[in-house]
Amino acid sequence: MINTTARRAPLRLIATAVILLLSAALVVGQSQDAKKSHTLRGKVEGVDATAKSLTVNHGKVEGWMDGMTMKYKIDNADVFKNVKAGDTIEATVYDGDYTLYKVHVVPADQKK
Repeated sequence: MINTTARRAPLRLIATAVILLLSAALVVGQSQDAKKSHTLRGKVEGVDATAKSLTVNHGKVEGWMDGMTMKYKIDNADVFKNVKAGDTIEATVYDGDYTLYKVHVVPADQKK
């Protein structure tokens, strides 16, 4: 007679591993979505493509940070093809994260 409990043990182990992996993927996938986003607008004071960073002089970002000049990491290196010192940019920032996302240059006719 074959022990059915012994036969099912590997299946339970595999099912548990799959559930854990799917749960971990969901948590990682929603990390930015769970954080509140804000729009940062400011003037680029410096560009450092090697360090993938911009130094930006920005106004107050309500609910996130007072106005200041600060060096920020950039999420996408393609930004450096279009951004230069003196440009006004807008970017998305998230609570607890000092990386600029979705950075784009504000056209001259839209600058405030």
